[in-house]
Amino acid sequence: MTPKDRKKLKKKGKRKAKTKKSQFKFKNKSVARFLILITIFLAILLLIGSIQIFLQLRDLTIKKALNQRPVYIVDSQPVDIDAYLRQYFSNKVPQKTMYVTVTAYSSTADQTDGTPYLTAFGSPVRDGIVAANFLPVGTVVRFPDKFEDKLFVVEDTMDKRFGLQVDIWMSDQEEAKKFGIQYLKMEVF
Repeated sequence: MTPKDRKKLKKKGKRKAKTKKSQFKFKNKSVARFLILITIFLAILLLIGSIQIFLQLRDLTIKKALNQRPVYIVDSQPVDIDAYLRQYFSNKVPQKTMYVTVTAYSSTADQTDGTPYLTAFGSPVRDGIVAANFLPVGTVVRFPDKFEDKLFVVEDTMDKRFGLQVDIWMSDQEEAKKFGIQYLKMEVF
């Protein structure tokens, strides 16, 4: 072997040594598999955390939308519906008084249809909304024994199997469960 051939072999050996150093190989395959599984697990945790953050932001947006009251126009002027109802119905005598079964619901998928934050007539759910099948939309009612002078507006419907029953919307599911089923006097205006 000539000295030139020896130099070439040395250079090849150095190149091979360099490539061997730059490659990361485990002699034990189980360690490599374990590290791959740990990497996949951490990626899944990161994805779950991102989804949770997204859902929390979405819930904040929905809650913000729930706190916004719709604007009603009366005589070409925007009006707060609660103030308008209190003022308009303060001296009115109810047209009818009856006793009905009253329940409560909240905006959860198991208690509503596919749009839990909208009523059957497209308005956003809010405090003061009731669902009833036997009263026309827009009917104003009051439950004096339970809610004193608070007025409710029929803006939602219930499943067809419920006849003389009224369902009051509540923002908190636990509050709705505590309300349960009650038999109350209802005044219809």
